[in-house]
Amino acid sequence: MASARSTPPARPAHRPSAREAMLDAAEAHLGADGTLTLDSAARAAGVTKPGLMYRFSTKEELLGAILDRMTARYEREMLALVAGRHPVAGDDLASASADQRHLAYLDWACSAELSAADLVIFADPHLRVPLTERWQEQLETWLHVPAGVGPDRRARLLAVRLMADGLWFDRAAGLLDQVGAEAQRLRSLAAALLGEATAEGESAGGEAS
Repeated sequence: MASARSTPPARPAHRPSAREAMLDAAEAHLGADGTLTLDSAARAAGVTKPGLMYRFSTKEELLGAILDRMTARYEREMLALVAGRHPVAGDDLASASADQRHLAYLDWACSAELSAADLVIFADPHLRVPLTERWQEQLETWLHVPAGVGPDRRARLLAVRLMADGLWFDRAAGLLDQVGAEAQRLRSLAAALLGEATAEGESAGGEAS
């Protein structure tokens, strides 16, 4: 008679992979300490430096992975905000109009859970340029303004973007704790600004995606 084969214990459904656990620890350490090295990231994750470097061979690779994960999280949150107000075809922000994407960015800046890691990741003097360029490329996919949009409309979209940029920076830096009830007022101001576009702006593209 064949012996029964033992069944290995099931892994917890939401147990993060070793790579994700390292990124969790590194991002938390970056936000708390303001700096990150391969040594400090390994200590924070409770692994050896060679163990960390098996997955992230350089500091640039580690910080790039943290930034990519941050931006993926931000995009999911902004897409959810757009979908909550407007039907969106597809699974990316490119499906929304320029107005919807800029207003979602403002909504997100008012309500997202932010930390100092959002800012200090760009502070390394040796990696600031490549990481900033990576961030800028991502912003352009979120906040792209179609070429046909007129100068007045473009300026209004830029004003909304700068409102959101300022909120994001101040909240991540701890200069502004909670926006609270002001969030809806800020959004109403931004929506009114976009709704008051000139005939030139409307005819040149207005809410084109």
